[in-house]
Amino acid sequence: MYRLPTSCMILFFIFYRFHQILCASSEKEIGRCDALFQCGDVTAGFPFSGRNRPEVCGHPLLRLHCINNITSLIISNQEFYVLKINKTSNTLTLARPDLLGSFCSSTFTKATLPTEIFELSPTYKSVNVFYLCAPFLSYPSSSKCPEIGPISISEKPEYNNTCRESFTVNLPTSFLPEEKELNMTHLESALREGFEVKVNIDENACQECLSSHALCGFDQTFPSGVKCAPLYPPDADDIRRRCSASFSCGDQKDLMYPFWIPGREDCGHPDFKLECNASFAELTIFSVKFRILEMDYSSRVIRLSRSDYISNICPLNPVSAPFDENVIPFSPDTEMLTIYYDCRTELSQSVSTYVGEISCHDDVRSYYVTRNLSSPLLSGVRGLINDFKGICRRNVSIPASRPALDTLERTPTPDNLKKALEEGFDLAFNEDCSLCMVSGGACGYTQISSRFVCYCDGWVHTNICDHLFWEPPLSKNSVNSN
Repeated sequence: MYRLPTSCMILFFIFYRFHQILCASSEKEIGRCDALFQCGDVTAGFPFSGRNRPEVCGHPLLRLHCINNITSLIISNQEFYVLKINKTSNTLTLARPDLLGSFCSSTFTKATLPTEIFELSPTYKSVNVFYLCAPFLSYPSSSKCPEIGPISISEKPEYNNTCRESFTVNLPTSFLPEEKELNMTHLESALREGFEVKVNIDENACQECLSSHALCGFDQTFPSGVKCAPLYPPDADDIRRRCSASFSCGDQKDLMYPFWIPGREDCGHPDFKLECNASFAELTIFSVKFRILEMDYSSRVIRLSRSDYISNICPLNPVSAPFDENVIPFSPDTEMLTIYYDCRTELSQSVSTYVGEISCHDDVRSYYVTRNLSSPLLSGVRGLINDFKGICRRNVSIPASRPALDTLERTPTPDNLKKALEEGFDLAFNEDCSLCMVSGGACGYTQISSRFVCYCDGWVHTNICDHLFWEPPLSKNSVNSN
């Protein structure tokens, strides 16, 4: 009988084991796809991911976020609130948060939904909004905004020659623009109700997967996009060893919880995934990128800055990004700097130590406030700050360090404002993680129950490696019985 040479057998074994490892890793990820995304009144499974559903469990464009019980999607760098998910009809009801208030004070930006996955429902239509129009002409279905001038709504692109800018909004087909003056109350009410889109994902493959008592996730390398795998519970010892080791990303070394990169999903919070560039590490929170400036576990320093404000105090279309302080809180010397852009008023330069002016455009004024908006120190200018909300087109709150803001208050110059933004802000260490590490454990996050865990030697604990606080390790029988 012919026998393979020993060297061939060894190579075969190596490639076989390598394939097993890759498959096991992938199956562990998909093994958590039985968990549902839950946020407020919204519950979702396949083809969505987010929170306790890893990214492999859903389509890359359908990653859900949850802040203050509000569900949202980031699509083409535009945030959409998810008001409703109808599993039966595979439809979403979406609304643009930047168009939920006064229409004239809204952010006029173009936002398109990828047609390969989203289809506008038949009961809705796209309508053109024209603005920066020639003031000496009359337009049907129009209104006048204080700072923008005439705006007009039309279902046809008929004013491209007389209006410099336009964007589209989705409205019910029952919405009929008035022939003469546009009813702004009618328009704002329709925008608040949102619009419906159908999600074009073939779920037949997923249904076949579920019928075979397996779990489905999403993988673009598969023809149907659906990858099917049996439930494979994570091994606490393997996760502990992986999460005990730090990792590098960009110019940052020794990174650990709550940050993570692909392959370390169990070692970090879902909202703190890093993107590694050759010269820096960034994370994205509600479409806003933050750059890690410094991270040192020995000195307990974590410092971030907003990427769009580095070397630029007037970025294009900035938005606020709320931090989940339950995961990683601000340090005591971090406060919120609020900038009000494109305001229709001129203030005295000595109105307050805490209010300053910046120049972004020659003919438009913008202002900043150097204290938390709830601070009692602002009581003397509370009325002015409330007025800012109505007379300024946009406001953005940005974390900054108190010492840098003190310098800005003493010497209110554009350079000091720029330095305050570039120097970033400090975060405090997660207290649960600190206790876990002191007890000899590794910090992580369980996608199954959506909470922090401490990985210890053979066990998954709720906070520290102590026999008084242990939870039994996950087993196939215990998972399959749920």
